[in-house]
Amino acid sequence: MTPMIDVVFLLLIFFISASANQIREFLLPTELATGSIESTETVPQEQPLGEVWLKLKRQDNQTIVELNEREYAQFEQLKQTLTELAELAPEIPVILDINEDVPLGEMIRTYDTCLAAGFNSINFATDVSKITPKKKSITSHN
Repeated sequence: MTPMIDVVFLLLIFFISASANQIREFLLPTELATGSIESTETVPQEQPLGEVWLKLKRQDNQTIVELNEREYAQFEQLKQTLTELAELAPEIPVILDINEDVPLGEMIRTYDTCLAAGFNSINFATDVSKITPKKKSITSHN
C-alpha cells in the first residue's frame, strides 16, 4: 500500500511541476463552434446599421482596411476610430471580411485591436461555398 501512495504522490508532483510553466494563450480568446454550422440567411451587400464591417485586402504589398467605405492604410488611425466606436456602443457586432491574400498576422492584429477597443462581439465573414464539403458519389464495381 505504501509504494502505491508514493507513486501517486510522485505523479502528482510531476504533473504540478510540468504544468507550472505553460504559456497562457491571449490571442483569439474566442470559443469556436465545433462541426459544420451553416446559416440559411444571405448576407446583404449593403451594411445595415448597427454593424461594423471591416474588409481587409492587399494592395501594393500593403494591407488596407475598409471601414464603412473609408479606407485605412495607417493602422493607428483605424485603431483610434475603432476605440471611439467601441466607447459609444461596445455591443454592436464587428464583422471581419478578410480576403485570401491578407497575411494571418494582419488578421490577428486587426482582431486583437477590435478586442482591445472593447467590442463584445467579433465575427468572421465566410463564403459557405468554399467551406462546404462536396458530396462524393459512391460507385460499385462488379
